[in-house]
Order: sequence, then structure tokens, then C-alpha cells
Amino acid sequence: MTSSASRFPSWRTAAHTLLLVSLTALQACGGDDDDTVEPVVLASDDFTQGTAKWKVEQQDAAGTVTAANGVLDIVQPSGATIWFKQKFSGNYEIRFTAVPVPITFAGTRFVDRISDLNVFWNATLPGASNPDPTAVAYDGALNSYNPLYLYYVGFGANSNTTTRLRRNDGTAARPQITGYATAESATADDKAGGLTADTSLVANTPTRVRIVSRAGTAADPVTLRWYANDKLIFSHTDPARYADGWFAFRTTTSHFQLKDFSVVALPAE
Repeated sequence: MTSSASRFPSWRTAAHTLLLVSLTALQACGGDDDDTVEPVVLASDDFTQGTAKWKVEQQDAAGTVTAANGVLDIVQPSGATIWFKQKFSGNYEIRFTAVPVPITFAGTRFVDRISDLNVFWNATLPGASNPDPTAVAYDGALNSYNPLYLYYVGFGANSNTTTRLRRNDGTAARPQITGYATAESATADDKAGGLTADTSLVANTPTRVRIVSRAGTAADPVTLRWYANDKLIFSHTDPARYADGWFAFRTTTSHFQLKDFSVVALPAE
């Protein structure tokens, strides 16, 4: 004779089966098994509501900066700086996409030019009661920003022949940390080597930029990283780090379309 214990599962077996079914369902729904943490967004602009978040400084009044339909469109016959008005500090990452559009400026040597996907970050005015550079009126010429402390990358600058990292120290020297350049444009400071496909602009092709600003640690002393299309272009450890400040897009004699601008907090390490 078969006992009832062999014909029917015990309450413990039934409970165990129910628990396994519940856990499987929870995992299928992306429950506690998902460790993904969404980053905290410190700032963003989808470029559908105009340019109120930005301050434009341009050498030539014929230049234009407009925001509509998800694009910040920048056309500049000379130098221009477009400041984001919010200050950033702590560990953070700036993200945006830039498309260089070939442009010809009548009466100049520039024909189908792509050049100067440039940025300032952690910019401040040293020694001032208000360190905010957006509170000062600059004329858009590069030399006018010499009094500032800032990090500066010029990506595909000088008609797409150089990509350089600088740490501006409040003087006209604008010290270069390292860089890439063609043989014709190279200087002794271009220690990273020749310009490559990863370190130059391509007409009508998006460049996805990520800029990491962080406090170095014993395990990872690097204080800045600069990426283009997820390729690490610059990595630097600054013992006298610029830890906070303002961001700006900088260009000269060019046409760019920017999209998907955001700044996210990075976790403390």
C-alpha cells in the first residue's frame, strides 16, 4: 500500500516550490536581481526650448546660436564661446554629441571647413569675489579668456590638424599638457603622437563626447578623462586639480550641431 506521504507532497515541499516560482517571476520582471542604478542628472538640455540655459559670446555679430527640434545649431565666422550657466562640482561627467557640418565662408580661405570642437570645463575667475566667468562680459576672442583657470580640449582644431589638452593657469601661456597633431602642425608639446581617425573630426559624422571630472584616489589617481566615441583620448592626474567651475563649448570659424547635452553625478569612490 502506498502511504499518503508518498502520494501527496509535504507542506514544506509545496512552500519551496511556490518560493522558486515567485523568485523566477520576480527576476523576469527585473526585480531585485537588477543592480543597475540610474545616474543622478545634475543638468541637461534637450534643445527644444531655446537658449535660456546658455550665454553666448561671439567675436562676429553675424554668428548665430539657435536651439530647436533637439539641436543646438552654431554657425560662427570667427571665435565664439557658449557657456552653460550652471556651476558643477564633485565627481561628475559631461555628455553631448557634436556633428561638424562643412561650411564655406565667402571671401576667406575656408572652404568646406570642419574644425574646432573645443570645450572649457571647471572654469573659474581666480581671485575674484565672484568666480563665475558667466558674470563677466568677454568678447569671444580666445585671448580674452586668458585670466581664467580652466581645462581646455581643442578637438580637431586648426582646420582639423590638432587635438590638444591644456590647463589654463590664468596667464597668456595656456600651458599644454599633451596633444596629437599632423606632422605639419606638431610641436614639442604634442607628446601623444600623430592625429588619428579617433582623434579628429569627420564631416557630418557625430562625435560623442564624455568628460570625466573626479577626485583622484589611491587606487585611481586620475582626475580627468576625455572620451570621443567611447575612446579614451586624454587621461591626466592633476596634483593641483581644478575641482569645480563652469562648462563652455568653444569654436571658431565653423558650423556645429550639438545634441543630447547632460551632466551626471558620478558615485563617490
